[in-house]
Amino acid sequence: MTRRRWIAVGVVAVILCAIGIGILVSHRGGDAPSPAASPRVEGHRGLTTEEAERLSVARFLAYRDGSRRFEVDVDTPDGTVELRGRVDYRTGVGIATAALSGGTAVVTWDADAVVGWVGAGDGTTVPDAPPPSPGAARPLDPSASTVDAVLVLLASLGADRPENAQLLASSDARRLRADEVDGTPVDVFAGPSDPDTGEGAGTTRFWVDGSGTLLRFEADLPSGTVSILLRPEQYVAVPRAPDLD
Repeated sequence: MTRRRWIAVGVVAVILCAIGIGILVSHRGGDAPSPAASPRVEGHRGLTTEEAERLSVARFLAYRDGSRRFEVDVDTPDGTVELRGRVDYRTGVGIATAALSGGTAVVTWDADAVVGWVGAGDGTTVPDAPPPSPGAARPLDPSASTVDAVLVLLASLGADRPENAQLLASSDARRLRADEVDGTPVDVFAGPSDPDTGEGAGTTRFWVDGSGTLLRFEADLPSGTVSILLRPEQYVAVPRAPDLD
């Protein structure tokens, strides 16, 4: 598996923005997701005060706890890239093992760059640290790679302060249904639209438990829907690779 194959895995055009009342995904060129990938939110009710408060702290709790393990499969033209990793929200650094078409790699990233080691990792076990040898580094570019877009999404799921619960309660965010994640009862919420453009309602979904912990997140990208499973944990620091400096 070549470096280009695992690191440049499909062209998308996305804008990822974290605003005061939630995470939104909007489109810049290309076709919008199909109706099946972007469910309509009409008919579902608005948030209660208690629900808005839980949703408002979902990203903050990840930052407070410090880190989250994650699992996500990213569909690309070259096949499905399986990412199993961890994001350190205190330092803004993530690390993952990647598997694609029988090959493996280890990747680490921050807000600006991604570094990869082809052939490293087993495709399943979350690395404790980057490999000691120099990796292949390049700028992180969510507009050119589906995997990059997902890495940016993962980093955005932690925030150093809660959202404004009152704004959430009065927005077009919706409570969709009750559900479970690994046996834990949750409510599923559709994220609000951009208050400036009115676009993006329902293109993000949050599976939030009774304490406000985010256990699953979905986003509709132009290339399709991506679903991220999040696993709360006691803080585990992710060492920063020299290649990210």
